[in-house]
This record gives sequence, C-alpha cells and structure tokens, in this order.
Amino acid sequence: MSINRNLRRLAAGAGAAVLAAGITATFGIAEASAAPANQSTDSGQWTFNRTISNATPSPGETITVTNNIRFNGGLAPTISAFKDIHPACLTYVTDSSRVNGKGVGTNAGDPTFVRMTGSWIRSAVDRNISYSVDYTVGANCARDVILMTGAGISANQGLGSETANAGPTLAVSKTSTQTTVAVSPAPQANKASTLTATVSNNATGTVEFSNNGSVLGTGNAINGTAVYGWTPTGADAGLPFSITAKYLGDATNAVSISPAQTGTVAAAPITPAAPANLAVTPNSVIAGNAVTVSGNAEAGSAVKVTAGDKSCTATADAAGTFHCNIVPTTPGTLTVTATATNIVGTSPVSAPVTVTVTPVPTGTAVITVDPASLTAGNPATISVVGADGGTHVTVKNGSATVCTATADANGTATCTWTPTAGNQTLTAELTVNGAATTITKTVTVETQGDGGSGGSLAGLFGSS
Repeated sequence: MSINRNLRRLAAGAGAAVLAAGITATFGIAEASAAPANQSTDSGQWTFNRTISNATPSPGETITVTNNIRFNGGLAPTISAFKDIHPACLTYVTDSSRVNGKGVGTNAGDPTFVRMTGSWIRSAVDRNISYSVDYTVGANCARDVILMTGAGISANQGLGSETANAGPTLAVSKTSTQTTVAVSPAPQANKASTLTATVSNNATGTVEFSNNGSVLGTGNAINGTAVYGWTPTGADAGLPFSITAKYLGDATNAVSISPAQTGTVAAAPITPAAPANLAVTPNSVIAGNAVTVSGNAEAGSAVKVTAGDKSCTATADAAGTFHCNIVPTTPGTLTVTATATNIVGTSPVSAPVTVTVTPVPTGTAVITVDPASLTAGNPATISVVGADGGTHVTVKNGSATVCTATADANGTATCTWTPTAGNQTLTAELTVNGAATTITKTVTVETQGDGGSGGSLAGLFGSS
C-alpha cells in the first residue's frame, strides 16, 4: 500500500513540474514568484516529508530543501548521518546545513549528494527530526526538465534507509525573453519590406514571422536578431496588416511574442505624373547668371530640369516641391521643361516655360560655373561669356591652367573642370573688343556628402 501511495505522490510531483514547465514555455516566464513543492514518502520504517522552497527556480537562485523525518517503527534507533540527494547542477551552499536548526558537519564532495554526520538519539517519545540544506541553482541545469531529489538516513540496528526518488521534483525555468519587430519600409504592394525581430539576451534560435495570424516564414536569430523578407502582393493593397514575431526559444531562453506592427498595405507604386506648376525666377536674365526653376512633382521623386543644353536636378520634398538652378550662357529664348523619376519609371515631360536670356553687355565678360553648387570630384562646366567671337580663352585655377578654348560666334567659350574641395579662384584670360582682358570668379567647392542643390539624387542625371 505504501509503495502505491509513494508512486502516486511521485506522479503528482512530476505532473506539477510538467505543468509549471509548460506554463513557462507558453508565456516565456522565467522568474515567476517562488512555487514551493512538498512530497511525503515512506522509506523503510521512516517517513520523509520533504519541501523545496521553490520548485521552478532560475539559474543563480538559492533554494532550501527541508526534510522533516519521522521514525515509524518500534524502538527508535540512533542516527549517525543524513544524506540529501540532489541534481548535479545544484551546488551546496557552504555551512548552510542544519539539523534541528543547528549547524552540522557536512561533506559535499560528491556533486550529487550532501552528507551530514553526527549522533542523534531518538526515543519512543521523540521520533521526529529535521534537517535543511541550501543549494545554488547552476546555469548548467537543463531547463524545463523534471529533476528528481531524494534522501537517505543512516542508523544503528540496521534501520538505515535511502530513497533516491523521494522527491519532490523541480524544473529550472528558462530565462525570460522579450521580442520586438520592426517593418521597413512600410508595406506596399509588390515592394519588398524587411521584417526585423530583436530578441533580448542576444538569444539564438528560430523566429517565426506572421501577418494577421498566418505564418509568413522564419528567420534564424543570430546575436538576438532575425530578419525575413516579405513582399505583399497586388491583392494585399488596401488591406490591413498585423506583423508579429514569435521567438520559439532555445535550450535556455523562453518563448516570447512581439507586440504587433499594424497598418494598411499601400498600393503599388506607379510612374509619376509630369511635374506641374513649373516656374522660372527671374524670367529674364543676362547670359551667365543663374535662373531658379521650381515646381511640383511626386514626393521623393528625382526631378530633372532641362533648359536647352543645360540641366539641373533636385529631389521633390515631402510636400512635392522642388527647385534647382541653371546658368544659361546662350542669348535667346530658352525653353525649360522637367521630368520626374521614381522606382517604377520616368514621367512624361512637363508643360514648358521659357526664360529670356539677354547678351552680356558689350565690353564686359563673365565666368559661369555649372552646376552652381559644386562638389569635389564631380565634373563641372566652366563658361566664359562675352569674349570676342573666334578668339582664344585660357581658364586657370590659381596658377594652374584648366583649359583653353575658342569663343563661339556668341562670344562663349566652355570647358570641363573637376574641382577639389575648398575656395577656388578661377581666372579667364580673353579678348574683349580687341583688348586683352582678365576676369576672375571665386567659387566654393563642397566635399562629398556635404549636400548642396539637388540633394543625394542630383547625380542621377548629371549636369551639362
């Protein structure tokens, strides 16, 4: 009868540990409040009534095992030793053992049990005795696995007894985790988004990504980060999304699920419409002076403005506005148009506007540089306007010759220059009204990445 009762108690203790382990795995809880466990087991003529202060501890935690012992036979024997049997991943806390509340000589040399020795005389009226011992839970303990404890007693009259599975059991909790998920860029039909899960503890293992409860796929977490690529289909446009990441846990880390990232899948991008509301300021300019071209285009699109043989680029801002500068050098009426480009393609050409370019006044000359905002290492065009037609023009940067050119019939000479960063002084040696003339212009050249007119997409088309 006592054997069957012990088996039932053992099964109950194991079931409780399994339930605790299951709860831990489901919710990713590792440091729950202490959950004591108790089990009473008959061993020979003794009853071991054992309690573990926390049956679901975390690594690093200290737990106390208490064994209240009663002798059930006739003449009570003299006890010479107690044996507390424990999993090898528990480490005895030095000087923690007590018998009836008093310190006792203890041998903890074996990693699987602690032996307390002395002499304790029991009698017919004093059949009870108890001991307690503390352990530190090691990081090497298997997680969410049932670990058995037991006890033994040594006594004269051949009445010693040992039960290695006296219980109760314990199950070391996995470490709790927290998972978050980010989606970038915002979901758009037929456009890839990267789902990035971040798991605490630099955890490793598998992360499951879902949308509206349906699994999209998995990613392998490395140093706590897992990624998955998701491209919504055209049918997803206009539908809500709810992206979650579920970390599936590993040998030491518990399962956790991220809060959802929600929103609506945007429609697939299309080719932008032609830029609108094109305007030039001023609308009449002397050759060699800058004209600002502005207008409206799809937000974020790369805009190219073309004006005869000149062009400039800009990126439309969040409000869809853009502007850039051109420097016309040929007198006459200049037609200005613009196009916008996104990841799908390029828009039709905008409605044209015009700017009147008047000649440089007789007897004067100017140096112009296109683009107006210069970046080191990017080619630029230098134009000298106002020279006598057919005469030679020499352009220098400091004392170094940049180029020589012949002025056309309109009195304009051009050449290409790749500047370096800093303030640069350009000098043009030319002929004006038959007289040798020297003119200068100082320009500032930015380093790469310093920005300037047109932003980061300015180089998409170049300048001419």
